[in-house]
Amino acid sequence: MALLVLLIPLFLSACSSTAYLVDAGVGQWKLFNRERPVQEVLASPYTPKATKDAILTVMNAKKFAVEGLGLKATKNYSSYVQLDAEFVSWAVSASDALKLEEKKWKFPIVGEIPYLGFFQKEKAEKFANKMAEANPKPDIWIRGVPAFSSLGWFSDPLYSSMIIGGERDIADVVIHESLHATIWVGDSVDFNEKLANFVGLEGSLRYLQQNHPEEVNKAKKLVAGEKIFGLFIRDAINRYKAEVKNMADKENFYAHLADYYSDFFHKQNGDAEKLPAKFLHWNNAALLAYANYYSDYGVFEEMLAKCNSDLARFVRWIERIRNEPGRFESAPEESLRERVKIESCVN
Repeated sequence: MALLVLLIPLFLSACSSTAYLVDAGVGQWKLFNRERPVQEVLASPYTPKATKDAILTVMNAKKFAVEGLGLKATKNYSSYVQLDAEFVSWAVSASDALKLEEKKWKFPIVGEIPYLGFFQKEKAEKFANKMAEANPKPDIWIRGVPAFSSLGWFSDPLYSSMIIGGERDIADVVIHESLHATIWVGDSVDFNEKLANFVGLEGSLRYLQQNHPEEVNKAKKLVAGEKIFGLFIRDAINRYKAEVKNMADKENFYAHLADYYSDFFHKQNGDAEKLPAKFLHWNNAALLAYANYYSDYGVFEEMLAKCNSDLARFVRWIERIRNEPGRFESAPEESLRERVKIESCVN
């Protein structure tokens, strides 16, 4: 479960605030000015071998995403940016301090987004501190983001923050972001992220099966853990809604979250698993932020099973439904649950 943050993508778009738009544009411009062609980085004798190997994995995973899964071919990752920080950006989320109601910002193209992104951690913290002055005070969550997608509108560089972890982790991120460039449903961030997470997880296993079959069994255990975490998030939200009526209830809920997680994980697969320390200080904004990315993948699992585990056919099926006029204007997951009952997978 140490890779949760690595699997969280972010699309930074223009906010209605002119100041935010200008700041985001300047931040993006500064990053683009630091780009180096990937081939130049690979050819340089000063590039560490680990970096070269990771870049080659990105290139192989991107090729697999297009040829093996039918995802959109883009010019992404033809350049490389070595960052001075662990993350390329920081996302700020907020919610009601008692009710599980997240704040959303309206963006062009992508619709409502439950976060704002900043290229500098200090600016994210400044914005969060300003929000904290509101009365009543909201819950606020800041998290580092290793990657973001322009959804195919621009050629995204490869950031050094994206190539942390093993080969499966890198393939997961690349396939995840490639899915975003292929399928995006406006005003449905949680659906988009859950779908991309699912395709990234499943796609990374198929990537390993093709390139490193000896690593597949170990990777399956990691992916199973990711899916259990999603079930935990869904269950935690349901439990919060049932148990928390006041601030004292809320304090008690989060104080026992780690124990609750360990018990939940043990019931799922019999193993003992502790909630990592960086997740011990959650609040409502954090819980909802993770709910946007991790949840029950049941409907996706059903659809994939109907496709005989052919992930490329699964993607084509989702894409076909997405292209139907009005089909995903609201409740896309509910729409899929109805469709899977009466339809077969596409060829």
